[in-house]
Amino acid sequence: MPGRGCGRLRPAQAAPDRLSAPVDALVEWTTVTPDPAVIEVNTAPSVDARDFLARSRAIYATAADEGLAPYRLYYNGAVADSGGGGQITLGGPSPDASPFLLAPRLLPRLVRFLNRHPALSYLYCHDYMGSGGQSVRTDERGMDTFDELQLALALLERDPAPSPEHLWHGLASFLCDAAGNSHRAEVNIEKLWNPFLGSRGKQGLVEFRALRMQHSPERATALACLLRALVAFLACRDDALPLLDWGRELHDRFALPFYLEQDMEAVLGALASAGLELDEAITARLRLDEFRHLGNAELPGCVLEIRRALEFWPLLGDAASPEQGGSSRLVDASTARLEIRLRPRPGAGPDWQAWRIATCAVALPMRPERDREGELKVFGLRYRSFVPGWGLHPGLGSQTPVRLRLSHPDLAEAYLVTLHEWRPAGGGYPGLPDSLAEAANRRAERITVERQDGVDAVAAEADPHPGLNGFYLDLRTRDC
Repeated sequence: MPGRGCGRLRPAQAAPDRLSAPVDALVEWTTVTPDPAVIEVNTAPSVDARDFLARSRAIYATAADEGLAPYRLYYNGAVADSGGGGQITLGGPSPDASPFLLAPRLLPRLVRFLNRHPALSYLYCHDYMGSGGQSVRTDERGMDTFDELQLALALLERDPAPSPEHLWHGLASFLCDAAGNSHRAEVNIEKLWNPFLGSRGKQGLVEFRALRMQHSPERATALACLLRALVAFLACRDDALPLLDWGRELHDRFALPFYLEQDMEAVLGALASAGLELDEAITARLRLDEFRHLGNAELPGCVLEIRRALEFWPLLGDAASPEQGGSSRLVDASTARLEIRLRPRPGAGPDWQAWRIATCAVALPMRPERDREGELKVFGLRYRSFVPGWGLHPGLGSQTPVRLRLSHPDLAEAYLVTLHEWRPAGGGYPGLPDSLAEAANRRAERITVERQDGVDAVAAEADPHPGLNGFYLDLRTRDC
C-alpha cells in the first residue's frame, strides 16, 4: 500500500486500482507478496533505527495475529527460520545521496571486509549457505574468480573517482553465484547503478542477503544497527585491506559457532575502537544464541555443551539445469555437523583438562580456546543424520544416534553421552512444540548420559584418519 505517502498526494495523483504508483519520494512502498510457504514483506525505507524497529514490531505483531511466525518448529525441537530470509538493504534518501555513491571506495572496502570476517556471512545466516546456497560469498566460487576479484578491486582503487556505473560494472560479475544470479549472492548490487534496469536499477542500494528471518524485531533491528555502523566505519577508512584466501578453513573453522562468535567479537571491537561502539542492548541481541544450542551434559568438574554447527549442503547433479523442470534446486541436506564444547565448572582445578572425548574409536583432539566466560575446549563432528530419497553416497546409511565417550584418568568410571535425533524412548511426539521454550526442552531431552562403571571407554589414541582434521571428525569416512 502507498501508506503515509498517500496523504501527501492529491486525489487525482493517487494510483488507480491495478496500476502502479510512481516510484519516487512521494510514496512509501510496502509490498506484501505470497511466496511458496511464506509471506514476503518488503517494507518501505526507514530513516533511522527507531523507525525500523517500529515498522518491524508492527509487521511481526500483525503476522502473529494471523497465526504466522518468523521461525519453524520441528517435532524433535529443532528450530529453523521461516524459509524466506531477513535481507536488509542500505541506501540513501535519494540515489545521489547513497553512501555507496558519495564514497565510491566504500563498496570495495565492504567486499574486502566481508571476506576477512566470515561471521558476517554465516553467524546470522539461513541454512542454505556455501557455493550452492542463497548468499554465496565472493571466495566460494573458486580460485579463478577470486584472483579476478583481487584485480578488479585493485583497479577500482586506482581510479580516484569512479562513476556509479563504472563501480557497478566493476563488481557486478563477482557479486553473484556461479550461474551469474545476483539474488544468490551475499551482497546484491542489482539496484546500485544497473543501466539494464532503467531507473529501478539506479537507486544506489546495496542488499545484504546472508541473513535468516530473525525471531524478533529487536534482533532484526540490532542487525540493521550493526550493518549501518559497519558502513560508517568503512566509509572513514583510508586503507584497502588485502583479501584473505581462507582455503579449507572457511568451511572448517567457520562452520563452528565458537569461531564465528570470536570473529564477531573482533568486528565489534573494531567498531568500538573507531568510536562506533554499539549499545550493550544491541550487542546482547547480536550475541544471543537463539536456536543452535542443543543441550548440556553435566560431568564431574566440567560441562559438555553440544550445539548444531553449520553445514554447507551441495547441489545435486544437474539440479540447477532448466532441463530439471520447475524453479527449485535439489540439495543433499543429510549431512549434519555438531560443535562440542567442554568447559570447567566454576572453581574447578586444572585437572578438568585431563578429560578425554572419543567417538567411533577415535580420540578427538579438542582445541584449547578462551572466550568471554573463560577457558574451554572445542571440536566438531560431521555425520549423516538421515538417508535421503535422492542424494550423495547411496551406500551410506544413517549414523544416528551420535555417541561420545568421556573418561578421566582419576575416575574409575567413564560416561557415555548420546545425542538422539528423536525421542530416546522411541514413539511419536504428541504434536509440534507449542513454543520456543518447549522446543528447547525437547532438544535437551535428546541428550542422555549414562555411567560406564569400571570401563575405560576412551582407550583410543588420536587417529591420522583422512576424516580427521584440525576442526572436526567426519564420521562418514568411518565404518562404525
